[in-house]
Amino acid sequence: MRVGHINLATSMNGNGEHFIRLVEALERQKVDQHVLVANQALAGRVAVYDNVAVGPVVRSPVMAYCLMPEVDVVHAHDGSGGRAGLLMTLTRSTPYVLTRRSAKPSGKNPVTRSMIRRAASIICPTDDAAQAMLADSIAGPVDIIRDISHESLESDVTDNRIAAEHLRIYRRALDTWRVPALLI
Repeated sequence: MRVGHINLATSMNGNGEHFIRLVEALERQKVDQHVLVANQALAGRVAVYDNVAVGPVVRSPVMAYCLMPEVDVVHAHDGSGGRAGLLMTLTRSTPYVLTRRSAKPSGKNPVTRSMIRRAASIICPTDDAAQAMLADSIAGPVDIIRDISHESLESDVTDNRIAAEHLRIYRRALDTWRVPALLI
């Protein structure tokens, strides 16, 4: 399985550390990955792994869509990445998984609502974020997977368990996704 990651956050915060640890944990499980990010430092930190190809730094969902090679499933790590995932599913029939951290309802923006509704799965790191998605009556699966903490004492065991949970969701997305691409 080849997983494409899109992370268009420009700041390097705790979410960036979680992202790095997730890519590293998936790499230890020999998952082939392609990463597109908006943060140059983040790109440099994940470029050191053997099974990870890092594309050029991208600043927009359209650019991420254009530069993402053929992958089996996309993991969009933020709302902007989710827009790229939406484009990929509509034009290439590539399923995408969206990480949603906000504990607020998705609102009325039709693009945001479509992005959330068409995701093969929503991953929420907190119960509050999952409750917000369920309150929005999301039809697809909503999974709670805690972020990988850099403070964890059993980091390798925890990281591998979290990587395994992500792989389960990626496989489920592949097994259940049957939306044809738009004809353009």
